[in-house]
Amino acid sequence: MSAHDEEPDTLEEEHPLKEHLALIWSRQAGASFPKLWVGHLEGDERGVFANADIAPGEVVLQVPRACLVTLDVALASDVGRLIEAHAPDTSEESYLAAFLLQEREREDSIWKPYLDVLPRAFPHLPLFFDARELSLLKGSSTLREVARWKELMLTRYAELAASVPGFTRFTPDAFLWAQHVLISRTFGLTVEGRLIRCFVPVADMLNHRASPQVVWGNTEDGSFVLRAREPVSAGEELHISYGIKPGYRFLLSYGFVPEDNPDDTLVLYLGVPEDAHHAARKRELLSLPTPASRRRFEVPLHYGHSSTVAMFSFLRVAFANTEELARLTAEAREEQGLGPVSPLSARTEARVLQHLGDLCEARLAGFDTTLEEDERLLREADLSRNERNCVLLRRGEKRLLHAYAGLARTIQATGGARDERT
Repeated sequence: MSAHDEEPDTLEEEHPLKEHLALIWSRQAGASFPKLWVGHLEGDERGVFANADIAPGEVVLQVPRACLVTLDVALASDVGRLIEAHAPDTSEESYLAAFLLQEREREDSIWKPYLDVLPRAFPHLPLFFDARELSLLKGSSTLREVARWKELMLTRYAELAASVPGFTRFTPDAFLWAQHVLISRTFGLTVEGRLIRCFVPVADMLNHRASPQVVWGNTEDGSFVLRAREPVSAGEELHISYGIKPGYRFLLSYGFVPEDNPDDTLVLYLGVPEDAHHAARKRELLSLPTPASRRRFEVPLHYGHSSTVAMFSFLRVAFANTEELARLTAEAREEQGLGPVSPLSARTEARVLQHLGDLCEARLAGFDTTLEEDERLLREADLSRNERNCVLLRRGEKRLLHAYAGLARTIQATGGARDERT
């Protein structure tokens, strides 16, 4: 359900035919969508449109459970049974990815009409960027996220290739493709009290909007249902929400970045400075196994958010003085764990803020452009889609870095941290 799916290089006339066949197949399998049609937007982007007025509360799409690709479907398949026999602890994502690969190689697959309209490449996802495009993200934590995602997916592949007979007929690149189909196009439904992920024909062609006109759910028998939450006029494109996510998640999963995303977050990797007093004890209290260990924090610009509280708690332990560390250690033993840590003293809080400000400013210095230069590029430059997404992403990251650096410096400048305790 990517907002910007990329089709293969082929004749333009072939696209409507393939989608038409997929729609016919969906209807024959019992899906109902009498007021919807699939059309093309700019380039090869697709959208779902209303061909008649739709009233609030009206069901605009219903897809029976038999037409959904779920874990149960994957488990019952040939490749699913092989995986279960040889690698039973495999993740749901890997089962579904393997099922896609198996069905894609079968000319007589009952899922062929659906599989044929899936994107064959993802050139707008950072995992598949070339070196020049990746260079546009220099300084961004997204580069680390891309490497993390790729390592995770290739580890999954390696485990299956080593354990499951015949799995090596699928290449690592093919497995990455299937994983990204999964990431960008699955829905979550609650059926019989459990959350399931599934592919839903037709529904996965809808694009994203923060305030969607339609929302999805399911019936008691497990059918997927798309229902209007407001009036939709004939000819209007319908949208769903892909959820509340930071910009880097939109880019990694769907290949686009919202222009102004209020849900952006800042990713920071924090550790205990090697020259900190009692560094070993602090690492033990924070469950860091080695001096080089870092913990990942993803924080919004919201001081009271649980992630932000966790980040400041971590830093307060990292910069605690001897007396404060002893107190925290005793509390952790008594409570069987370390909970949120409130400010320990004005001096320790000053050290925390100094470190946070320095860290943010160092991150800003790692970019090749300033925030102001990115703003100008977005206003004035003729950017490709991937270029614009990269600039949007790093602009959002810089805004948060400036905000946290500014917060740290402002609080320090107020003189609120003049306690001379050691």
